[in-house]
Amino acid sequence: MKTTTHQFKPLFTFLITLVLLAGLAGCNRATPTPEITPSATATPEATATATQAPSRIVLLDPAAQAGADLVTVMNEFAAANSLAFETWTSITGDLNGIKIMVVNGGLDNLADVAAAAPQTQFVLLGQNGSPAGNISTLTTNPTHLSFMAGFLAAMTSEDWRATALIEEDATLGLADAFANGGSYLCGLCTPIYTPLLYYPQVYPVPPQSDLTVWSTQATALKTNTTPDTVFIGATGDDPAVLDIFSDAILFSSNAASPNLARYAAILGADAASALKQALPDLLAGNGGKSLSARIGLVRINNPEIVTDAKKALFDQTAQDLADNKINPLSVP
Repeated sequence: MKTTTHQFKPLFTFLITLVLLAGLAGCNRATPTPEITPSATATPEATATATQAPSRIVLLDPAAQAGADLVTVMNEFAAANSLAFETWTSITGDLNGIKIMVVNGGLDNLADVAAAAPQTQFVLLGQNGSPAGNISTLTTNPTHLSFMAGFLAAMTSEDWRATALIEEDATLGLADAFANGGSYLCGLCTPIYTPLLYYPQVYPVPPQSDLTVWSTQATALKTNTTPDTVFIGATGDDPAVLDIFSDAILFSSNAASPNLARYAAILGADAASALKQALPDLLAGNGGKSLSARIGLVRINNPEIVTDAKKALFDQTAQDLADNKINPLSVP
């Protein structure tokens, strides 16, 4: 039997078809997606940081004698400059974060404290000292204080009998300044009743005198002048002297006096006004300055004698004096 190519053609076509179908099935097979196992991420450990002390200003007031006006000025300045305000009676820790410290009264080791805290500006109120480095001082002119003491003594006296018992310094003219302060208010200040003297009367005490000399001068002043008011210098602030003037109105400039209650008022530096002007510069780090304050009434124990109206007149005169509108050693 003769075999021809026609007989194999259907079989060949069938085989080709199977091969094509198998290839198509292979193309449509899905490739599995490999699973991704998440890896653990290490959490960084927190680094401990030191807590910074807040920026602040401090009033160091060991004897708690700062006036309310000084506290108000410092508190308002702190609030306006995003600072904390604190009042201390002693230094017990470090001064980290303290921008300004106002020292009201003495601090024996201030130089050492300031050297250990160069970032802090210190202001020493009402104490002898020299400005240096980051220490500024705020003081008053002693001649101005004597002038205003005479003005106050005359203003609060009856029959103009204003007097003073003060340690005289010939180079400063304190006795003349006191007398001029009274004369600035009342001219010749002549009383109606005896003894008929020109007031104010000043009894000076030699420098470095002991209590006996002060008491002797006090007795002479009392006997000779019959005073209504007496300004007593800080060195004479002793009960033995004060008792001689038991019926007179007394004034002093010794804010640290143990006899504060015996005085109608205490004169001193108007630290609040001066500090208000100086605080911005101190906050900027500009220290080592000598600041001058006008005279103020730092304590009033008897508002019936030193009334609001008299205080206002006192303050205005003190400002004129500070502005050099008045010469304390030469009044018309």
